[in-house]
Amino acid sequence: MRWGLAGSRCAACGLIAVAVTAGGQKAAKPAPDAVKRADAVFRAGVAARESGNLEVARQKFAEVVQLQPQIAEGHEALGTVLAELGRPLDGAKEFETAAKIKPRDSGIESNLAMAYAQAGEAAKAIPHFRTADEISKQPQQAGLDPPFYDAYGRALAKAGRPGEAEQVFLAEEKLTGPRADVSDAIGTLYAQQGKWEEARKRFENALELDPTYVQARVHLGVVQRTQKDLQGALNTLAPAMNETSPNAEVLVEAGRTLAAAGRDEDALKQFDAAAKADPKTPGVQLEMAMALQRLGRQGEAVPWFQQAIEREPTNEMALTNLGLALTLTGKGKDALEYFKRALAVNSNDPVAYKDLGVCHIQLSAFDEAIEDFKKALALEPDDPQLHYDLGLAYKFKDRTDEAVAELRKAGQMDPKLQDPPYTLGILYMQLGRLDDAVTELKKAVALRPENGDAWAILGSTLKQDSRLPEAAEALKKAIPLQPGQPGPRVTLAGVLAEQAGNLSQQAEAADAAGDHGKAETLRTEMKQLRSEAADYRKEAAELSRTAVSRQRANFALNAGNQQMLRGDIAGAIGRYQEAVAADPTFAEAHTQLAIAYERQGRADEARAERAKAAEQGKTQ
Repeated sequence: MRWGLAGSRCAACGLIAVAVTAGGQKAAKPAPDAVKRADAVFRAGVAARESGNLEVARQKFAEVVQLQPQIAEGHEALGTVLAELGRPLDGAKEFETAAKIKPRDSGIESNLAMAYAQAGEAAKAIPHFRTADEISKQPQQAGLDPPFYDAYGRALAKAGRPGEAEQVFLAEEKLTGPRADVSDAIGTLYAQQGKWEEARKRFENALELDPTYVQARVHLGVVQRTQKDLQGALNTLAPAMNETSPNAEVLVEAGRTLAAAGRDEDALKQFDAAAKADPKTPGVQLEMAMALQRLGRQGEAVPWFQQAIEREPTNEMALTNLGLALTLTGKGKDALEYFKRALAVNSNDPVAYKDLGVCHIQLSAFDEAIEDFKKALALEPDDPQLHYDLGLAYKFKDRTDEAVAELRKAGQMDPKLQDPPYTLGILYMQLGRLDDAVTELKKAVALRPENGDAWAILGSTLKQDSRLPEAAEALKKAIPLQPGQPGPRVTLAGVLAEQAGNLSQQAEAADAAGDHGKAETLRTEMKQLRSEAADYRKEAAELSRTAVSRQRANFALNAGNQQMLRGDIAGAIGRYQEAVAADPTFAEAHTQLAIAYERQGRADEARAERAKAAEQGKTQ
């Protein structure tokens, strides 16, 4: 910020003239020796300031105000140097004193305004900016310079007064002519008001005036990303990205644009480069963490979230998403602290309550989870996912009627949601309501035909309901969707064996009735079914014995983590099952499968998977 040292007009004449009549007001005539001494010290201070020795200048001007406290120029000179030394509030005190001695002085008011603006006190600065501007417009008053209007406009913008700020920047533009930084500042005001087209034109104008002006390039990229012109944003940022030492803010914005385009892997590279270029770049750690989380790499995201929180301890998004990452990696106890801190920042955040509820479910704190989901629903009563979560928590507490009611409500509110009919089907199956279970599971596979786990459960339910042909059909659809899973093959083998047994009884009845041709046909079908059953058992046994590399298991695990993050619990289960089939010793895959099973209310299966995870953890 450039400072106007009003006292500099006395640099040649010293303080003698102003001591006699300060600001046109009558004043007691000071002793000649005191004035002479103050004049010499003032001149020494001016010389020190002009040579760049600000600390010596400060000492000299401080001595001046001690010798002649009634002279405004001494206070103004001291205030200017204090501001230049990075002590704007101390400078403002001196300017305030000068203003009392010489009221309505344009230079003093200007310096006072700029001191408060430098200190970030926009509300205090604005009245003084206004006063200085009003005085400068009076007859025979010198006009104010562009830096004054620049600081005035930015103070108004900071105070949330964009319309007034725009007028001030336009006044500056009239003084200087077209300038990139002024056009960028006006564009920023438009962007803050959501006037995207006006903002875009201003940022484009700034780059026409100065193609090297990085701030305008970043701002234009933000506007283009907001308008979904993602390729345009990348094109805008490209020149700055291709520099030898690219600006970290450019890299962060490029990463955000790539993430918006669904290219999180590419976005990660930009965020990583930005963090290396300047670790202090605002938001880079959080962006890195969020990208990793979207990719399902929860464990890698955790330290980046922690770094983001170190920089911004009250960042609600970082706190909530770190809690989520810890929950999804089976560290619910550690997650609790971060959810509570997020809610301390904002007690009306339904997402934080929802994720806290999921964490409590993982910790088997079902009563607490129920309360969490109820609080979330009080804030967002029309969220079907929250009704699903509450229904799940009720299920864990064996409050079956309430669980059914909430799960059904979730499905009715959003018939396209996959989890409500899926989980409701499992609940009905566990309650022995097989027909209702089949109805819901058929809805689930209709919503997502590629869900192998749903087909497998539907087949098992139909088998229990003695609907063997339908069961066989469902299981035959499950097998190609779960190529690494022995379970559907084992169940299908059982269905085929049971069908073969039924044909055997029918053949005997046909023989007894004397219809030996029919009996022979039935026995041929029976043998075929038994042969198929034997083949499926053999395949299941081979799958169980097959050792698949940890790389394949990791791939399936990461895919499952991504689906969990998107709320696709059913899809995640299929991927986690692939992971444990690929490597049964993979403890983390068992843990994640347990978490996913819990999200569907399959408590027995979740316990079994946790036991496997614990066992594998001991042996590793």
